[in-house]
Amino acid sequence: MVSSRVLVLVVVVVSAVVGAQNPGSVTNPEKGPEEEDVRVLVQQLIARVDKLERELEEERAKSQVAFSASLVNTELWTHQGPFDSDTTLLFKTVTTNIGNAYNRDTGVFTAPVKGLYYIRFTGYVGDSGSLNAALLKNGSNMFAIYDTRGVHGSSSNGMALVLEAGDRLSVTLWKTQSIFDQTKLSTFSGFLVFPM
Repeated sequence: MVSSRVLVLVVVVVSAVVGAQNPGSVTNPEKGPEEEDVRVLVQQLIARVDKLERELEEERAKSQVAFSASLVNTELWTHQGPFDSDTTLLFKTVTTNIGNAYNRDTGVFTAPVKGLYYIRFTGYVGDSGSLNAALLKNGSNMFAIYDTRGVHGSSSNGMALVLEAGDRLSVTLWKTQSIFDQTKLSTFSGFLVFPM
């Protein structure tokens, strides 16, 4: 919707331009071709402003990205691992998923737009007595958490990352390690700080 300030500005600018090109025509009470030209120009400018505002709203919607998920949503102590191979963790209980960029079935967050994102994950040590997990961006290790204090120890880490549209983030639990959760203790979260 075009704001009244924008319309007033458009009319003032058009009047000034037409007045400068045809002195006396703006105040001339007789309607002539210049007035029709001004009317057409105003309509074109209003249509352009409407289009720009729609595009701005679409971009604003794309730049609203935030997610937060935990491994499980139960009061039971739930351990995962140790596994024989590196395993992508599936944070199945999604609390927030603005922009629908996190997929609970794959454990992957896919950046919808290029921008600076803040990503964080927290884990609690499972049955193996040690936890070593990493945040992977398109398969490359970005940062990790590590704790060998024994069962139920915890670790957390986060980082600001510049992501391209389509970049994929996931948390991988390295082989022979374990993690546990109980009502949202082990979490994977992130949000878009600003688009670029």
